Amino acid sequence: MSLKARLAATLTAAFLAILVIGGLLGFRQASSNIEAELTAARTVASNRVAQLIAELPASRDTQGELASFVRAFNGDRHVQMMLIDATGAVRAASQPAEAYGGLPEWFVDFLAPPPSTIIMPLSGSALPMTAAVVSIDPRNELASSWMDLATSLAILIAFLLIAFAAIWIVADRALRPLADIQAAFARIGGGDYDIALAPADPPEMRALAAGCNDMARRLDEISARNRRLSEQLLLLQDEERAELARDLHDEIGPLLFVIDVDASAIRRASAKLAGGETIASRAEDIKSAAHRARQEVRRILTDLRPGLMPGLGLKASIEDIVADLSRRHPDIAITAALEDGDWGGTLEVLVLRAVREAVHNALRHGHPSRIAIRLETRARRLEFSVVDDGGGLPATGTAGGFGLIGMRERVEAVGGRLDIAQVPLPPGVRLEGWVPLPGGTGPHIDGDDRQETS
Repeated sequence: MSLKARLAATLTAAFLAILVIGGLLGFRQASSNIEAELTAARTVASNRVAQLIAELPASRDTQGELASFVRAFNGDRHVQMMLIDATGAVRAASQPAEAYGGLPEWFVDFLAPPPSTIIMPLSGSALPMTAAVVSIDPRNELASSWMDLATSLAILIAFLLIAFAAIWIVADRALRPLADIQAAFARIGGGDYDIALAPADPPEMRALAAGCNDMARRLDEISARNRRLSEQLLLLQDEERAELARDLHDEIGPLLFVIDVDASAIRRASAKLAGGETIASRAEDIKSAAHRARQEVRRILTDLRPGLMPGLGLKASIEDIVADLSRRHPDIAITAALEDGDWGGTLEVLVLRAVREAVHNALRHGHPSRIAIRLETRARRLEFSVVDDGGGLPATGTAGGFGLIGMRERVEAVGGRLDIAQVPLPPGVRLEGWVPLPGGTGPHIDGDDRQETS
């Protein structure tokens, strides 16, 4: 549940509780007021009857006095006055007010006090009237309390609705910057540190935005330092590989050449000796072994070099790998859609090694009939991919082992990305990645980054 939904639920629960508590307090107060009002009306009516009883003996017109007394209660909101004779029949009765239209019966049943009737005997001078009956009717008072309570609850509901709307508006305005901050964190997670948030009030959101901006700035600086360190590491590795390649070329190469020459000399000399066929055969075997060793040394030299001969470029280097593999694996269709350009030696070496590792993994771990290589620039990135139909990823879910793991670390170290995924039909493996270009979407010339190898 979102924060705004939780806030709405909390406010709704709190306001409902306030309504319930307010309603209960209102009912309690209304019950107390009704009881007090009816008690006062009963007391006043009883006192007036007592006063009438005291005045009747001195009255010259007793019946007229009694009739006038009953009429005095016409229109009373709480009391109905009645005179009864010795048989209990009502001889005279007042007409109380009936201003309780629209009063709910449940409210009457809930708050109405028990019926209250008082019978007060009259003196003999009041004959044939023998008693005065005071009947208390609570419905008018209940109607008044009902109107007061309904008005109070309506005002309370209106206040709560206004308060809810005000709190909701304030909370919505306060939480609105969270969407921008959330989007900023998503961009940071994707490697985009070009963040500049500037939300308005409240101060807490400004502080959070400032912290997000500061974090993005620091991550950008760390990423730049990591890229520089990675480039320096790659340069050191390339220098070590180049030195090792020179040693193989300068030391092992001549020795293998000498072995080849000596084997040829032995083969020629054995022709003059009796039974020299065996010696010539062994010399030929030595010559063949030396030739194969020279080929392996040449292959190792190719792998140890940074891979980009001066003036060759990334496109030509990949095409050279494709041509070599096509000769060695004529039954596999290896295609390459390559964009030409000069993107700097460091990035080109990195991409070349990733492509070569992916192709070698496809040949080593699968049985492909087709391998497709793609290289292009897009949105300030140099993108590459290698797709094969060699059967897909192994049961472990990984392809290439530590070679591609190390390559992924190198690509990510320069701010790029390398992904390996399963291809469903035909089953195979897709390796795709990208590295950021230093400045712009197009190729650029970076002669200092070129490294010469021998």
